[in-house]
Amino acid sequence: MSIGRRAFLQFAAGAVGGTLLSPLPWKLADDSAIWSQNWSWRPSPERGEITKVPSVCTFCEGGCGIQARLVNGHRAILLEGNPADPVGKGGICPLGAAGLQFLYAPYRINQPLKQTRGRGNLAGFQPISWDEALVELAKKLGAMRNDGKAYSAACITSARQSSMDDLWAQFFAAYGSRNLFNMPSQADGMKAAAMMTVGKAAPFAFDLENAAYVISFGANLVNGGSGPGFALAAFKKQPGSSVKFVQVESRCSLTAAKADRWVAVAPGTEAALAMGIAHLMVTGGSYDADYVSNNVFGFEDWTDGAGKKHQGFKSLVSSPTYSPDAVAKVTGVDAAKVREVAKEFASSPGAVAVWGMGLPDITNSIYHELVFVALNVLKGNLKPNGLVSLAPDLPLSELPAVQKDALAEKAGQQPRLDLAKKMGPHAQNGMYAFLDSIVSGPAYPIQVLLVHEANPAFSLPESKLFLSALEKIETLVSFSSYMDETTLRADLILPNHMALEGLEDVMGIPGAPFAYYAVSAPILKPQANTKSTGDVLLALAKQLGADVASSLPWKSYEEYLKFRVDGIAQAKKGAVADKPGTHLWGLKPGASVEPNFADAADLWKKLKAGAAWYDAPAGTVPVTTPSGKLGLACQAQLPASTEDRNYLPHFAPLEPSGSATEMPLLLVTYVSPFITNGYLANPPFMNKLVSDVVLKGNDVFVEIHPKTATELKLVQGDRVSLKTTQGEATVRVNLTQAARPGVIYIPKGLGHKAYDEYIQNKGVNANSLMEVQLDPVSGMGTIWATRAQLRRV
Repeated sequence: MSIGRRAFLQFAAGAVGGTLLSPLPWKLADDSAIWSQNWSWRPSPERGEITKVPSVCTFCEGGCGIQARLVNGHRAILLEGNPADPVGKGGICPLGAAGLQFLYAPYRINQPLKQTRGRGNLAGFQPISWDEALVELAKKLGAMRNDGKAYSAACITSARQSSMDDLWAQFFAAYGSRNLFNMPSQADGMKAAAMMTVGKAAPFAFDLENAAYVISFGANLVNGGSGPGFALAAFKKQPGSSVKFVQVESRCSLTAAKADRWVAVAPGTEAALAMGIAHLMVTGGSYDADYVSNNVFGFEDWTDGAGKKHQGFKSLVSSPTYSPDAVAKVTGVDAAKVREVAKEFASSPGAVAVWGMGLPDITNSIYHELVFVALNVLKGNLKPNGLVSLAPDLPLSELPAVQKDALAEKAGQQPRLDLAKKMGPHAQNGMYAFLDSIVSGPAYPIQVLLVHEANPAFSLPESKLFLSALEKIETLVSFSSYMDETTLRADLILPNHMALEGLEDVMGIPGAPFAYYAVSAPILKPQANTKSTGDVLLALAKQLGADVASSLPWKSYEEYLKFRVDGIAQAKKGAVADKPGTHLWGLKPGASVEPNFADAADLWKKLKAGAAWYDAPAGTVPVTTPSGKLGLACQAQLPASTEDRNYLPHFAPLEPSGSATEMPLLLVTYVSPFITNGYLANPPFMNKLVSDVVLKGNDVFVEIHPKTATELKLVQGDRVSLKTTQGEATVRVNLTQAARPGVIYIPKGLGHKAYDEYIQNKGVNANSLMEVQLDPVSGMGTIWATRAQLRRV
């Protein structure tokens, strides 16, 4: 039986929903009938009137529309996709479908808490009132500021883009500290590459709806991408359509399995294959020569401002280093297949290269990011109305200019701690460099660390770096809704509303070319004594005095969001998708979208009712480089170098540390659609959907190829010790052809040590075993593989 890819995705979404919502799996699973019926916290709703409340999901970056079923208006019993949603089209992922378990979970924090014993002692947390908590934090921050040490405050916040980012930035600028960081994201690498290429730090976006040939370099479009809508756009298979999808990665993921072709490269060599494709396009003259000649700097050899001549991208990529035979040796892909894929990509109108989506905390080497950009440049995809653009700017109201007093001005002269690592001129979001600086001896100490919607003690790859840094930080304040690994170590907890109880917004969808803005309105009143972190931040600013408060003039977080939305209303652009049938993926670049809202009040009302605002793609990529052209040679963006290739896109792998003799294997992580791997823990409903060859009881399975198993004399299910340069854990082995010989694959998102008994100790935290290397140009952490060994225990 054959099944189309679009039909497969729709079937999969239905299967997920059906599995989660029917009693069948609970009766069939060997332990679930007893297990689930004994949850002390399992809600038992009363009978009554059923109503539906629409909202927007913020459990991930997908921005999907949802609707909650309520009993008597106050008990939520189901989350489902909203059929009127123009992004998800009524689809919902497993995390969204299981989201109510976060609302009623026993590990929720119901009120502010203060640690009265040692860090990490759960019994040491004692209740404290909101007034007392705010006074204590304001007193601490105020004293630091008055002592001229405001720079000793730092914050780590979510990678998900929202207006909270801007509010945090406003607060820290007025307070006097530059140490504000987001959790690492693939968007960081894209922003840096865009800055070097076109002069604007914005993620790239891809018009997959109008693509005829898609080659994905490791993008995780099905397993955990940017929501159901993006996956359906990428894998569309309409009658008569000739679209082809090629997945390049080392493991046969669900995305690779549903592609027309899976190109199995060695881990971390996707950029080498891309350079091989570019080599054949350039040497064969099968690139958009007219576009490149007129719009691109650095393709040909070039001369710098001092009159020195340098090699251009054309010369570099045409060298034997990137010939099919040379690329075959690096990637493990047969040279004939390299030629075949290159010919398909070069000759296919509407061909586009994508990367990055669905890998939220994995950043490529900046040179590899530039390689993927260069491949699209050769296709002319960045020309007006092309298939590649930048994430569009939203016409939200700009925040007022920060009113810095003398204290903020003086403290603000201290550089961010990550910049002490002396990275390139465009170092962005260098959280790893920040933590490394604290551990190795900072230019100044961090006295207070605020953590918002993030769990770096668990979800940060090479998480021991955060734990080591935390030992040198005097006070940790968590705004988490849950008792996660980071919050367990906090000195003060100011719990935020969970995602279904408070106002939040969604600013764009990763990888989507159209403008998108939505408001996640609460489906219920807060179930506990929690407060919006936005409201807490505004209250904190007022307690710190007029000099800080004047830069944050809003009375509430809702008033702040209304202020931002007012900018859209004043721009009189775009429309609200308040009726079923709106198709955002097919919007023509530069098309005029007629507003369907009367004023700011009407727009806000529609947004709070679950509708999303949208506008057509801009259609052009702004270029503000020194040459006035798109730059393949980034002479003004990179440090001065004696090697010409260091100005150009090229394959530049970072070698893992450790001995290849002692640790002959490579460990690579993967994501599963049934395991959440970011700020949130995997809820019990999702654990029951995880295959027995991924998680059985508390044992996690790693994937290895049968050839590797034979060499190590292992059989299916063997319990082994997995040792890396970062740590050691006991796992079991699953033999599968989906794995590459010589490589171990471990799922992300398992192995929690906090939360409750239904989440703790299930598997191993893959992040604790992975090595992170600092990119020498951007200063960002790059993660691709770690040296490892397996031995029977």
